Order: sequence, then structure tokens, then C-alpha cells
Amino acid sequence: MPDFALANLSVGQSMTMAPLGALYVMAALDEAGCSVFFQDYALEQGLDLYSVERITRFLDIADSPILGISCFSSMLPYAVAAAQRLRETRPSIKIVLGGPGPSAVGKDLMEVFTAIDFVVYGEGEETAIELASSLKTGAPQLSAIQGLIWRASDGTVVRTPPRRRRKELDEIHFPAYERVNLADYDIVGLVYARGCPYECTYCDVVSMWKRQNVARSLQNVLTEIAWLKERFGVRHVAFVDDLFTVDRNRTLRFCREFQRLHGDATWGCTTRIDRMDTALIDEMARAGCNYVFYGVESGSAKILARVNKVIPFEQTAAMVKSSVQREIYVHTPLMWGFPFEDLNDFRETLVFGQYLEHCGAHVFYTMATPLPATALYEEYRERLAFDAETYSAIVGYGGAEGLRDVESIIRSYPHLFPGFYHFAEGLIAEKIRIGRSKGLNLSDIRISNLAARERAASVEY
Repeated sequence: MPDFALANLSVGQSMTMAPLGALYVMAALDEAGCSVFFQDYALEQGLDLYSVERITRFLDIADSPILGISCFSSMLPYAVAAAQRLRETRPSIKIVLGGPGPSAVGKDLMEVFTAIDFVVYGEGEETAIELASSLKTGAPQLSAIQGLIWRASDGTVVRTPPRRRRKELDEIHFPAYERVNLADYDIVGLVYARGCPYECTYCDVVSMWKRQNVARSLQNVLTEIAWLKERFGVRHVAFVDDLFTVDRNRTLRFCREFQRLHGDATWGCTTRIDRMDTALIDEMARAGCNYVFYGVESGSAKILARVNKVIPFEQTAAMVKSSVQREIYVHTPLMWGFPFEDLNDFRETLVFGQYLEHCGAHVFYTMATPLPATALYEEYRERLAFDAETYSAIVGYGGAEGLRDVESIIRSYPHLFPGFYHFAEGLIAEKIRIGRSKGLNLSDIRISNLAARERAASVEY
């Protein structure tokens, strides 16, 4: 019987990426001598992936005294609902939630749902090791474990102080890729640095990393890439850093060494336009970079100022063109549905999106999402609206049918699952109509699953 069962709960990805967060935690537990059983729901197939009954069966495979569930906000209501069902048949199991989804709402979540025994928040490697030890041996005491939310014997939910950010990332064991079949995944991710120094009001990264960017050494990153190539045959890695080029000199050093050592491999990253320049994109392209995700966000200067991301449109267009000219696949997301976005702002965003497509970018539109622990959510948390057919694709793709088993708890606890809501003042219906009139179908705007249903009904606009 394994000491610890760990599950990654994810659904709806168009391309599956090996779950870095869970694999980092598993590597830490392995290194500490814990036996771990791992499974990834992202690899499951079928038409009932959003069924709580199926998810419960998936989580109940391993006969372990501790079950850890890692998830984003998109799967948090499913994780909670499945935990409640699992508790009925396995009353003694300890259920631990971790990952970005529960981290921001952990204490409130545990006060409502008693099936959850613990929430690990923040960087989870050390916390998971100490919690496993505490449950197995009694030491350390739960009250001494930083970054943990737990339930005392009288039912009181206790949140210990946050764990101090790790500064020596080289000391963290590589993700436990040897415990999964990498051939099952479309993408292999890699972390160079954790954290982003900016404070965009819609982004939940701010609360997670407190605007601190902490990087691994170049040698440590290159060693992991060599390991991935030699042991697993990986030839492309996707850096999952929130802002890969935050340190220009670090990026240049990486490009030169990557080209020298791994000239037959490619890579991609996410960054900001104002952290790029022509010389840098030249070096990145020469070093094998073939994909860049630029967070553009809006075509309205007013909206960019309001969300704390002011970047001149001319600069954005020029960098997109430069990247495309170097045969880099460019992804540019545009957000809409902000509560302070009027119809003219929305039209400006659509026009800018069309221009970026003309420049060669691959544009997708996504509805602004009131994620917990963001400044935007805190400002508008009392002015949200719920519609099972209208929620952001950032959160999920299941539509009303996918929410069938969890809609009641989402409606009952908006403060726990705000990502499934939209801003009541966002003029959503009007903007959908405008989008259609501009030739954008709902799959472009990515509202739930309405597009597929309307195409099936042969509805034309």
C-alpha cells in the first residue's frame, strides 16, 4: 500500500502537458522516502469526463491512507464534490488539496466542505513532505508546518503562516518524469523561474508569487534539458514561466548555451511585449525558439491602463511582425468582458485582433475571468453573474452539460468558485452579438460550448 496517492485533476486541454506541479511534489515525496502512487486525469478519455461519479472512481483507485489532489480553479468544484462522495465510502482517508485552484480559497473552502482535511498553499514540495511525515509519525506537529490549512480536533480551520519563498531552486529535484510515460503527452513543460514582478489586476499569479521572480541557474536548467533529451527523447520543451524574458541578459545567456548544446531541439515560452526587442527575438529564433505567447490582453488603451498593463499598440504590432518574420508561431490572447469595458472598447479590441492576425499572429479571445485573489475580483466580487452556458474557456470547456453535477455548489458558493462567473457589468450579451456581426463565431470568443451546439443546429448569423 503506498504512503501517498497523488492525482492531477485536469480536463479540457486541447494539448496535454505533463503536470509539472504534481510531478515536482511527487519527486519531493520520492526523495523523502515516501511511496507514491500517481495518476493523471488529463489522460482519461470519454464523454463523461465531467461526471463526479467517474472522477470519484478515478480518485479511489489506490488504497492509500492519504489522497492528494492537484487542480486549477477549473476543476475545484469537481474535486470537492468527488471528495465528498469518497468520504462516504472511505471515512478514514485523509484528503489533501493543492495547486493554484484551492490555494487562493483554502480556508473558506475547508470551512464549507468538511470532507477536505488539508489544503497545501503556495510552493508545495516542502509542505507535502512535512505533512506526510506528520500524518505517518506525528512529527512535525501540524501547527508547525508552514503553508498548510488544516482542521483542528474541535473542527476549527487553521491556516498556518505562508512558507517563505524558496530562493535556491537548484535544490529542488527535477519533476518525476520517470514516473509517467512522456509519450502520452503533447508537451513537456520546464520551469526556469518562478514568479512575475508585475501586478496586472486580472492575474492570480500576483497573490501566489508576491511579485518576486526567482530563477534557477543556467547550468541547472541545461542539465534538466539534457536529461529530458537523453533519457526520454524530448526534442521540444515549453517554458511555463509567467514571464520568460523578464531578465534580458539571462535570456541571452540561455539562448547562446542552448544553441551550442542543443541545436537540434526547439522551445517555446510566454512573455510580455515590453520585455522584448529585435535583437533579443533574433537570438531566441537562432536558438530554436519556435513559439511565443504574448499576453496582449486588449485593443483598448483605456482597458490596458485599467488592468495595469500599458503597452503601446505600435510596439505590440512591431514585435508580433518581427517574431512572425523569424518563423515563430505567435499566440496573442485578447480579453473582453471587463466590467469597465464599454462597447467601443470591445470594438477596438476586435479591430486590433484582426490587425494582429494580418500581422501573422494567431489570436484568440477569452472572456475576462474573476479569478479569486486577484485585484479585479476583490473590486467586483459583489457584482458577478452566473450563467451555466457562459463562462470563460480559461476555466473550462464543458458548458452547461459539464456543470450538471457541480452547478448547485457553484451557485451556492460564488466566493469559492468565482471563475465560473462573469462580470455582471461586462455587457456580455451585447458583445457576443457584436462579435458575431464581425464574423467571429463563438468558438473564436470561446464561450463555454455554445459554439459547437450552434454549429450542430446550423444556426447562421
